[in-house]
Amino acid sequence: METAGLPRWARPLGPLFIPVAAVVRAADLRVLRPGDIVFFQRPLTELPMATLERFVAGRHATVFDFDDAIHLTWQNQRKFGRLMALCDAIIAGNATLAEAAGVPQKTWVIPTAIDTERFRPLPPNQRRGAEVVIVWTGIARNYPQLLVAAPVLRGVLEATGATLRIISDAPPPRVWGHARVEYRRWSAATELADLVDVDIGLMPLPDTPYARGKCAFKLLQVMALGRPAVASAVGVNREVIRSGENGFLASSDRQWQDALSALIDDPGLRGRMGAAARAQVEAGYALPALLPRYAEVLRRVGAPAPA
Repeated sequence: METAGLPRWARPLGPLFIPVAAVVRAADLRVLRPGDIVFFQRPLTELPMATLERFVAGRHATVFDFDDAIHLTWQNQRKFGRLMALCDAIIAGNATLAEAAGVPQKTWVIPTAIDTERFRPLPPNQRRGAEVVIVWTGIARNYPQLLVAAPVLRGVLEATGATLRIISDAPPPRVWGHARVEYRRWSAATELADLVDVDIGLMPLPDTPYARGKCAFKLLQVMALGRPAVASAVGVNREVIRSGENGFLASSDRQWQDALSALIDDPGLRGRMGAAARAQVEAGYALPALLPRYAEVLRRVGAPAPA
């Protein structure tokens, strides 16, 4: 279950998570003032009841903001529909999620935002072959997504000597043979430092309803650093990556192999594609580009609902 926003002592409570989370969230209501607009996000959907949301919605304007296919997980399915009906506005991270919300009259599509002041472009480098670092980052429960490309990726790594860096909250499955793989535990404090010396981003996905709802946040982080990426031609990846210009889309083992091999061997290609990747992020996914769209949603929901 999601534990974001809970005190550290509450996170390992297992079955007691739901009642503890309810108490913590209820305490948060004390800071609300007349005229406040309340955003609901994913962690709150893990609570099976909608009592808190109904209480808030009777007194304040409300917005539900989501960027993952949470409507497909069993614990969220029933509550998801109630929240879509209850909230004054819905912000969905992509068109697939907006369609799932089922309330087009009050839904806005706003993609995942990247802080491009924090994630600044890195100078191009001339590394090739064994000096190249490819990165995948994500939570451990998403390792099945990485394994979509594992066989061909292992072969490319063994042939070139390049390193795969995996950044996650738990060590990766041992499926890499003799390939060079390094694991780094993710933390907010080291997130950027773990990315500043990478050369190529990686985002394999299975073509499933859940994967089509993903918003490519980790892919966009690498692109904001001025690095190209190789990604499955699934969902939002097809919008973020203009194949052959700012990275490559891959739908077969051969495409994965050709794309990764070309980028590993050609620093000039990485440099050109990396510059285009940064430009893509600045144009459509940077905070300055997206803040006016959030402001428009807030203007539309306006004053709080009457008590």
